Amino acid sequence: MLLQGMVLSLISSTAWCVLFNVPIRTIFAGGLAGMIGFLVFSYLPTLGSEVLLSTFVAAAVVSLLSQLLSIILRVPSTNFSVAGIIPLVPGSLAYKSMLAFVNNDYVEGITLATKTMMVAGAIASGLMFGISVLTIWRGARHAGRRTQRD
Repeated sequence: MLLQGMVLSLISSTAWCVLFNVPIRTIFAGGLAGMIGFLVFSYLPTLGSEVLLSTFVAAAVVSLLSQLLSIILRVPSTNFSVAGIIPLVPGSLAYKSMLAFVNNDYVEGITLATKTMMVAGAIASGLMFGISVLTIWRGARHAGRRTQRD
């Protein structure tokens, strides 16, 4: 089951790279970012983590990996981060939420919609966290070389 998820996340992330016209030399790296994000997302629940924490950590890992790949391959990090979060997007949860509303089960629809928004917020927070960590690290690394202006 894990191997199937890894292959499907690699394929879906690679397809998004192709869809967004990223440079050909970076397509596999974008797919790899999605697969690594899926692996983190799948592994953390075995340690007792909840879905929101797993999603947050996986998005933060994808963000950090995207930043590092952008430095190595000299392309914008969005080439990797957009494709990397595709396996984390709660599509089935959003579908079930809309289906509950169509079936006039409003309480279940609101419950599922709230869970969907929380997972989407965890993805956004994880992406911001990864960018912030690398920005702070870069700033701390160069802090000794800066001169003070009066």
